[in-house]
Amino acid sequence: MSNMNSPAALKQTGYYRESLKNLLLLSVLAMALLLPAASWADDEPYKIDKADKADKVGVEEKLGQSIPLDIVMRDSHGTEVRLGDLIERPTVLSLVYFECRNMCPMILAGKARVFGKLDLTPGKDYSLITVSFDELDTPETAAQAKKDYLNAMGEGKPFPEDQWRFLTGDARAISRLMESVGMRVMRTDGGFSHVAVLVVLSPKGKIIRYIYGTTYLPFDLKMALTEAEAGRVSISARRVLLYCFSYDPEGKRYVFNVIRVAGTVTSLSAIIFFIYLVRSSGKRRKEMGMDIDDE
Repeated sequence: MSNMNSPAALKQTGYYRESLKNLLLLSVLAMALLLPAASWADDEPYKIDKADKADKVGVEEKLGQSIPLDIVMRDSHGTEVRLGDLIERPTVLSLVYFECRNMCPMILAGKARVFGKLDLTPGKDYSLITVSFDELDTPETAAQAKKDYLNAMGEGKPFPEDQWRFLTGDARAISRLMESVGMRVMRTDGGFSHVAVLVVLSPKGKIIRYIYGTTYLPFDLKMALTEAEAGRVSISARRVLLYCFSYDPEGKRYVFNVIRVAGTVTSLSAIIFFIYLVRSSGKRRKEMGMDIDDE
């Protein structure tokens, strides 16, 4: 029968105590991760409603996929046009609705400003298309929007009218296009809730990049158009930022997602702490084993 008071037995007892201590720490950490989520779900149900609403508005990026080029819509003159006939070079697509008084004017004004200054040639290096996702919009409202935003490009070199198309369509055509680019909108009492985004297409209609926001840098657009010409798909740098921000359809803006970021940080910390415990325990066990062998 071994002596329980021997140095080897005491060291083994110390190891087991250390392991039990580590186990208790991990249990406490697991409870710390679970309890906030449970209390949030019980005490603040209105946040869940907001999240459900936000799920109906957004963009599911479909990089590398192609839009249906056989979709037929109407231009600002009321003429039927096929998307495949308009997309013959790198194309920047914007999806808005023409009766909008909030975000859409900012998207189109931002687009007008950046392309009014871009040192590329429309009709040769790129084309622009704006499509209304509201089937109630008409060629007349499209024509007025086209006039307004061509004028907003400034008094520099005139922008060719046929290189920025403003299109409307029926519900089926709009639905096919929206689904192909992964954009979800929600009709509200005052219009629509939607995300501000440009979709950059290759000459064959392949989705190359999504550019979010209402202000755009000439460098970003130039790079995106170069990639589109080569047919090379590129992930938007803002996609990482969108993980930290959620779209609030009521406020029509992005808000910092505290729970998502805090959960990620806490989970990473737990993983790092667990790895530390395993490595340090293994090291101590090895040292104890060497000491026991020496006895």
